[in-house]
Amino acid sequence: MRAMVCDWPLVIAARQGPETAMAMLEAVANASEANVLRADPSLDGRFHYANAEYEMNFVRGQGNIAGILAGLREQESSYRPYAIAAQSLVADHHFPGFSQAHPMPLLPADVGPRVWIGNAAKVATHKDDVDNVAVVAVGRRRFTLFPPDAEPYLYMGPADRTPAGTPISMVHVTAPDFERFPLFEEALAMAQEAELSPGDAIFIPNGWFHHVEALDRFNVLVNYWWDGATGLAKESVDE
Repeated sequence: MRAMVCDWPLVIAARQGPETAMAMLEAVANASEANVLRADPSLDGRFHYANAEYEMNFVRGQGNIAGILAGLREQESSYRPYAIAAQSLVADHHFPGFSQAHPMPLLPADVGPRVWIGNAAKVATHKDDVDNVAVVAVGRRRFTLFPPDAEPYLYMGPADRTPAGTPISMVHVTAPDFERFPLFEEALAMAQEAELSPGDAIFIPNGWFHHVEALDRFNVLVNYWWDGATGLAKESVDE
């Protein structure tokens, strides 16, 4: 859905540059703490399993929005930055008035937005148990979607300790190891890919697997989870 929310204030700020978008978020953010993930530069932005025991390759921490943005600014000038991601933040909790200033025309008003802030990080292939509209507000993102029928070829791992508590594919979409995961070629044959710019949106149906790659040094995604069958919003709590 190209340019669906091109009139959002944050999207307009993004067109003026990442610093303008950062300043806008800082101006409206409160001091509430948020969960944040950090991964070593050697991992090329991949938040993933670390070893055969399915430990994770990142560390978890907490910080307010001002601190998270300061960390992202620090990494902007680095040749090989740490990957930083603050995920699934209930927008109006951290940015009071966000949903009113950034309306979503496709969904009922009670389906609230969540904000994902970070740099050039990669969210491993996974699926949600609800429908999802994802809007790119700052930066660019590449989405790779796989239909439910692709699951036998995705080599899904266990849910324990993953960022959102859901299984993720053991295959790196951006650097697949076909010797270890030969059936993944079948999944790629079924994949659909889209690159989104600020103001663009994508609909990800319940049960569809998706890999999300942030392409710039500062990125903001806004998404909406709800049950399309019942019209009910996913519970608005931080994950």
